[in-house]
Amino acid sequence: QCIHHCLGNRIYIKMAPIDKKDDTAVEMTAETDKKKDDKKTKKDAEEEENALSEEDQELKERLDTCVSTLLNVANETAVTVPLRLKALDVIVTELRTATSSMTSVPKPLKFLRPHFSDIKKLHSAIVEENDDSIETELLELRARLADVLSVLSMTMGNHEERESLKYKLSGMKDYDMLES
Repeated sequence: QCIHHCLGNRIYIKMAPIDKKDDTAVEMTAETDKKKDDKKTKKDAEEEENALSEEDQELKERLDTCVSTLLNVANETAVTVPLRLKALDVIVTELRTATSSMTSVPKPLKFLRPHFSDIKKLHSAIVEENDDSIETELLELRARLADVLSVLSMTMGNHEERESLKYKLSGMKDYDMLES
């Protein structure tokens, strides 16, 4: 006969004696490490996520460089609209070529998440300029930026405000202006 019961993370087992002559029962106590294992697993997963592979680190740095060129926070005169368009091209290429499984977020989307609000501010700043006198290159930048924001908004945007649709329509309007 064996009797066992659980209390918290401990299991108590009481077994009947093997010999009829020996009437002492065997008692065992085992402490489960399930909670400790769960904590270790979560911590290991976080460390693994934080420790990027060399290829992922290179991708992150490339995207960060492109975003900083695109935003041109320092207002450098060397950063022209064509250079900003090339930086945007790299971002678009990375987004298009990203491969992932159905359960994971593509790396470029993950690495662009911290820059999402800054890119939105850039688009708003370009939109606030007078549409009639906007130069063709800047209009193209705004249109292509709206396309990228439309994609990013699918995962990061406010769905109640339909940001993805808002940016896609904004881009289409700019492309129509470019054609005319």
